[in-house]
Amino acid sequence: MIRVKTLTIQLIDAQPDRIRICRVEGESLVTIVIPREDLAEAKALPNIPQRGIYYLLDEDHGNVSRVYAGQTTQGIARLDAHKARKEFWNKAVMFLDDDQNISKDALDVLEAKAIDYVRTHGSYETDNSVTPKPYIDPYKEESVEHLHGRILFRMAALGYDLDRVDQGPAGAPIIFHTKKNGIRGTGRYDKATGHFTVLAGSEVNLSKPVLKNASVASARSEIFSGITGVAKLSEDLEFPTPSAAAVFVLGGSQNGWTEWVDNDGETLNQVYRSEDE
Repeated sequence: MIRVKTLTIQLIDAQPDRIRICRVEGESLVTIVIPREDLAEAKALPNIPQRGIYYLLDEDHGNVSRVYAGQTTQGIARLDAHKARKEFWNKAVMFLDDDQNISKDALDVLEAKAIDYVRTHGSYETDNSVTPKPYIDPYKEESVEHLHGRILFRMAALGYDLDRVDQGPAGAPIIFHTKKNGIRGTGRYDKATGHFTVLAGSEVNLSKPVLKNASVASARSEIFSGITGVAKLSEDLEFPTPSAAAVFVLGGSQNGWTEWVDNDGETLNQVYRSEDE
């Protein structure tokens, strides 16, 4: 017996790389893929449900390097705040339904499941630092679990793999560097831990302040107290993520998976996450 699911995808303005609306036959859940630059147009779409969960993605042709999961009762308008405050994402994938199909309690549990999943699966970074623990109505738990499974199925069908793990090269650690704005920093990525070590002698751009990362800003202040301009790191310094390491070296808000490159010009993302490796 062949099991079949029928998905329909509507391409807004007939553009395959812009807004997409996905529906599955027999299901009320609506999926909307929204590129960051098309948010204003997406908010003008008629008859879009308001309640559900969403993922903010830093992705390149389906290759996801950073994820944030959250919930909304405001529909697409919820993304306005994220566009203003979160710089990393270039695409949002929303899963929305009518209020009568997803209660507020069920929505809280669904969000918790989504956050726990992105924190424990795959090898991308996540901006979700804590998994919420809402009350679970035992009579609704199975239906919420089923809904989460349908969401994961649609993510995979759309080409966003939340289970993909690093496929990095074997052998000695590769030295990566960054040269944005003429700043030369070097470092190594540890595939086993996901940590990134900035090596002694790396240049650090102190003229550009750190944005939205208090721990990195504090480390800078402690190490380079009273120093301005460009400084050099005197000893190796380990960070929990490649992005935190890039922010330390370059300031601002950085995506370490694309800022760190090897001697062949390949990004950390290409070396450790390419499906061709």
